[in-house]
Amino acid sequence: MAGALIAEHNYFWVGVERTELPGIGTATTGEQMFVSYYVPAEPRREVPIVFVHGGGGQGVAFLGRGDGSPGWLHHALAAGYTVYIVDRPGYGRNPPHPKLVGEMSHPTPHEAMTPLFKVAAAGGRWPGSGDVGDPLVDAFMAQQRPMRGGNGAHAQDVTRRRAVELLERIGPAIVITHSAGGPFGWLAADAAPELVPALVSVEGIGPGTLAIPLTYDPPVASVEELGLIALAEESDIDWGPLAGVPRRAQPKPARRLPNLARVAIAVVTTEDPRFAQLNRDAIAYLREAGCTVEDIVLRERGISGNGHMVPIEDNNGEVLALILEWVERLLA
Repeated sequence: MAGALIAEHNYFWVGVERTELPGIGTATTGEQMFVSYYVPAEPRREVPIVFVHGGGGQGVAFLGRGDGSPGWLHHALAAGYTVYIVDRPGYGRNPPHPKLVGEMSHPTPHEAMTPLFKVAAAGGRWPGSGDVGDPLVDAFMAQQRPMRGGNGAHAQDVTRRRAVELLERIGPAIVITHSAGGPFGWLAADAAPELVPALVSVEGIGPGTLAIPLTYDPPVASVEELGLIALAEESDIDWGPLAGVPRRAQPKPARRLPNLARVAIAVVTTEDPRFAQLNRDAIAYLREAGCTVEDIVLRERGISGNGHMVPIEDNNGEVLALILEWVERLLA
């Protein structure tokens, strides 16, 4: 892409820790985080972007869908941003050893993921069928790994620590999360609001789903202390595999989120009805806790036909440009 020549591309790890295995020796715990970075030949933006992948995937998703078409990395470089792409702890190039962190689930079935592609296939934004057997769906599933088993609170605590370590190393950054990468953003911005001038959740799992507490006022020591209330079922939505995602609100009067309230937040919504509802839940949760949220509904901004896999759909550059337009107005 014109203007996207790279001056530097490399990688590093954050949070490499050692453990002693009796009778074997010293090993890494597998709870480090892999970070690749790309510096454009002509950087025009002072604040870099951190892209955070979803599901059981890895950061390679931001390089495109594996057919030569550009991904969000290419578009961000062309816009003059330095880009950091993470593999979340436990995924991608951070495979934890089951003897150290517990067993993993069965492989993610294609049938759990194909509904995510069919919305855009119907809307003309995905070039394949979105069904099992679609070669581009196969390419996406090739990067998936089993979801981490065991203690969700432990996994999120590791994620929070690695996110802060990354930001302390690179300085303030725009954090853009997708899908199951959502908790990374809430945890990072809450723990280090001074290092996250802008947080963008692209249909990211919301703050009401976290297994560990954010910084609330009045404070709590555990999520259980919040007394979160389950939201009413939406009977007209076919939740499928997303039926297990908690949909919760705080009891009134809601505790405030003073750290997240310091961060500019945007939530991006496509035409997948399941994630549209989850986004509405997340926005309500944040606003009731005193946060300011920009609600970016793509159809309302003149972009139609997209589904949840928008970072690798045909018009991904158009969508990222809309996001970066908001970021640049904010930072200006």
